[in-house]
Amino acid sequence: MAAEKVDYYELLCISREADREAIRDAFRAATPDGDGAEARELAEAYSVLTRPASRLLYDRYGFRGRGNTGFDEALWDALEHAGEAVEVPVTLRERDALRGLSRLVKYEAAQTCHVCEGRGTSGAVDPVCPSCGGTGRRSHVSDEDYARFLLVEACPICGGEVCSACEGTGREAGQRSLRVRFPAGIENGTLLRVEGEGDVGERGGAPGDLLLDVTVIPEAQDSRLVRYAALALCLAAIALLVAYVLFQ
Repeated sequence: MAAEKVDYYELLCISREADREAIRDAFRAATPDGDGAEARELAEAYSVLTRPASRLLYDRYGFRGRGNTGFDEALWDALEHAGEAVEVPVTLRERDALRGLSRLVKYEAAQTCHVCEGRGTSGAVDPVCPSCGGTGRRSHVSDEDYARFLLVEACPICGGEVCSACEGTGREAGQRSLRVRFPAGIENGTLLRVEGEGDVGERGGAPGDLLLDVTVIPEAQDSRLVRYAALALCLAAIALLVAYVLFQ
């Protein structure tokens, strides 16, 4: 009999709401030396939980593999309803770009509907519902001519009505903020990608990415000369003051 797999969240000692940075810190703190079974299992947990699509499927289906019909439909559903990428312009001064810095970036992006929690339907979902498996939605594949379509509808047993707050999309507009580390030497025109921080997907779909369009503003050519001139004037003023005090 195969050994039961350890829950990834328990393995890394993190909550199920942990963000990407918390997962990375926990992985670095927990990773043992060598290449044993424990190290491989930690690496597997880190890989799954830091990728939005694989984390979404793990949270929904655990360790059930691709041979499971529900898993395959969930993967299709997650990709079919994936969120869009959000592009945000960011301006950096040349000296900051050269040395690198951490900055809090604020932007608008779709987020999970607070009323239906992303399901797109109202009412409490039955976690052991035999019709939808606790997702609140029922999916089936329809073959028409040479195309195949995945049809998603509210579960007739526990799905409830379409959420009036998000009109069934499972998401709403909102303000987001994220602390981003810009690497040293980043150049003007760089498009920095942050995975999974864009618009959330519809009805539990995989989130899109955040794209940071970096503009680097060069320093004024005479800025050093201005500083030197200001220093010289300051020293001259001090010298005059000292002379006035000594020879008054």
